[in-house]
Amino acid sequence: MSQYERGYAAMLELLPDIDVTIQSDSNEADTRFQVIDRLLVDVLGWPRQAVKTERHTETGYIDYLVGSAGSQFVVEAKRTGRYFELPVGNGSSVVPIKSLTSGSAEGKELHKALEQAARYAQERGVSVACVFNGHQLVAFLASRTDGLAPLDGRAMIFPSAETMYDDFLVLWNHLSPDGVASRGLHKLLQTGMPLPPEPLSYRLADYPGNQRRNQLQTSLQIMGELFLGDLEDSKELHEEFLRTCYATSGALSQYAEVSRQILASRYELLESLAPGSTTEASRKGEIASGLTADVMQAALSNRPIILLGDVGSGKSTFIDRLVNVDAKDVLGDSLSIYVDFGAGANFNTLNEHVLESCVAQLRDKYDINVLAASFAENVLRRELKYFDESPAGAYKTLDAARYAVARVEFLQGEMADRSAYLGKAFDWLNRSWHRQVVIFLDNVDQRDPQDQNSVFLISNELAQTWPATVFVSLRPETFYASQRDGAISGYYPRVFTISPPRADVMLKRRIDFALDQLRDTGRLRSFPANVSIDSESLELFLQVLRDNLGSNAMFIRMIDNMAGGNMRLALRFVTDFIGSGHVDTQKIIDIQRRFGSYTIPEHEFLRSLMFGDNRYYSPDFSPVPNLWRVARKDPKEHFLLPILLAFVQKTGEVDAEHGYVAAEGVYENIQSLGFEATQITDAIDYAVQFRLLESSRRYGRLAHEEVFRITTSGAYAYRVLAKRFTYLDGVTVDIPVLDDDLRRRVVDVWQLPDRLARAELMVDYLDSEWSYVPSTPAFDWATYSGDLRADIAKVRERSS
Repeated sequence: MSQYERGYAAMLELLPDIDVTIQSDSNEADTRFQVIDRLLVDVLGWPRQAVKTERHTETGYIDYLVGSAGSQFVVEAKRTGRYFELPVGNGSSVVPIKSLTSGSAEGKELHKALEQAARYAQERGVSVACVFNGHQLVAFLASRTDGLAPLDGRAMIFPSAETMYDDFLVLWNHLSPDGVASRGLHKLLQTGMPLPPEPLSYRLADYPGNQRRNQLQTSLQIMGELFLGDLEDSKELHEEFLRTCYATSGALSQYAEVSRQILASRYELLESLAPGSTTEASRKGEIASGLTADVMQAALSNRPIILLGDVGSGKSTFIDRLVNVDAKDVLGDSLSIYVDFGAGANFNTLNEHVLESCVAQLRDKYDINVLAASFAENVLRRELKYFDESPAGAYKTLDAARYAVARVEFLQGEMADRSAYLGKAFDWLNRSWHRQVVIFLDNVDQRDPQDQNSVFLISNELAQTWPATVFVSLRPETFYASQRDGAISGYYPRVFTISPPRADVMLKRRIDFALDQLRDTGRLRSFPANVSIDSESLELFLQVLRDNLGSNAMFIRMIDNMAGGNMRLALRFVTDFIGSGHVDTQKIIDIQRRFGSYTIPEHEFLRSLMFGDNRYYSPDFSPVPNLWRVARKDPKEHFLLPILLAFVQKTGEVDAEHGYVAAEGVYENIQSLGFEATQITDAIDYAVQFRLLESSRRYGRLAHEEVFRITTSGAYAYRVLAKRFTYLDGVTVDIPVLDDDLRRRVVDVWQLPDRLARAELMVDYLDSEWSYVPSTPAFDWATYSGDLRADIAKVRERSS
């Protein structure tokens, strides 16, 4: 039975009890307990923890506050003996509120109740309000975006309990959790939700445009990607690269814009889920002492080994180094099979991908064709003996040709179950060739949680049925969820955590390695002998990067925070900067050649980061968010993202578990400022998309409650970037300006004096919009405005 069907049946059961409450003329408390609780939970399907009663506001107490992802609507309860004068008809209807509240004494009473419900809803930042007397229901919009006052709009009414049953689909589609999530009542009652005007980008013919590079920039970009980004792909340099460039986790970054408590508690939740089963895979250059032993013992324990780490934390590189460097002596002549589940991998099913990868890598890496007839005969020697003893085997002396055909068909049948056959093949290789099999299931974290659960189940099956050591890499949030009630809940795997290294350490090692190659030979050893490149410019530019990674705190701070522990991103930021079309590359090289040093200014690296290959900033292509975005014509929304980020950081660092803040607290706090739940949800989705917040599930008092934690990139964005002229100058093209007169003055400009004047105009505009935001201790735009104006003045002074 679906939730809708259960609700329909519950509504039928509720009807006789409603009649009883009407006849007894129940008071408001009785109405709540006898009818409304059942209506909300049993009929409409709201979780009981999503229904809160007697919540205090500035002017009184809300009878019911309903919602699971933030408060969605309020219910004002009235005694059952108090009838509303509603139009009698064939069912539910939508009518103007004024037609219900004018004239009679009942109308005036309803007006008073609607007014009270609207006030409570507005004080909690909730847009929908209901008034219910136990058998009649009025639902309306307590805050609107179409210019109408709440009581000047329309309402959806149910004149009787029987109407709610007869028109149950209408009731469900507007007040159930799914109905509220689809904003059905808004679509029904709103005369039109005003969208913000288009930002400047819509007036630009070539937006986002393509930033041209000169010949030097193009050459540097190609060489930079080759010497930094593709180093690990060089077969000739592979082992040397892993020995020299691999950086393990160590001291926490001193540049992070979040507390050390949040950085250090990355994997603390694991201890409460599986005490004693988690170990750091490596630290300060040393591999965990238990890991190499586990590699040998895992095949005997029939359990997979989980490598747990965030996206970009270095799990793939750790696996590579483990096989080729750290555990090379332990693994010896083992057969190492690497199965890539990256988002770009093309396969039919997850299980087929594992099996096909095993077959292909045994053939291509080790020249072992497990599908060859001669190999299969060795593997299936015992099965062939049983075949010879079977009736079909009697053909061996009676009909040689028929025997040969039957034998081939038997082999094909045994090999058709590819998983079982490979298990036998690995067992034969282990016994006959004394070669251990180690299987790595990697980049699973690039797939959705359902796929990650499925891959773990595959890894567990392989560990149990194959004589192999099986590694599988997962994201922490997937492990937390699965350990509680998912695929991992029934198993006790061995877990090794992989924390990201410091970005500056990783980058310096790579750059040093590339510089050594350039200085020794002028090329990578993997180049063909007759191919060389003019590397002086690249060498000078790499030296600039190397020096700044050692002494330029601003430069390190930006990379460290914006990458947020994702080493792939950190490397991309640097390789994109080499040869960027937004940087005067020739100037940098000339200064480095002449003076031996060049300090990269903040604005140069930030422009490269924000714009990438585009001429203008575009959130669709940039790793940098637009903090001042709006999706509705609401001036407060310009500040919703900074308020959200500041609240989550400050709450998480003061009194939250492991830095996480419950969704309920986030919605309750920000709705109190007048934001609707849908606005907050949109802002959270945007923040998670840009890695400003990380989302997970709490495992404690409320097992399935969503929780959020600030990331270093989220903290850096609102605490640092929001105060910079370069940032505001870039995102201005993507900011919808709600003031008609000012919007006409925000135009496309390129000269620095014009850009500075436009930035001052935008600060004035944001100052005026801030007046619509109630006071909040989480974020104060006035302070940011002053710092931003000071930065604009500093840039103007420096350029004059």
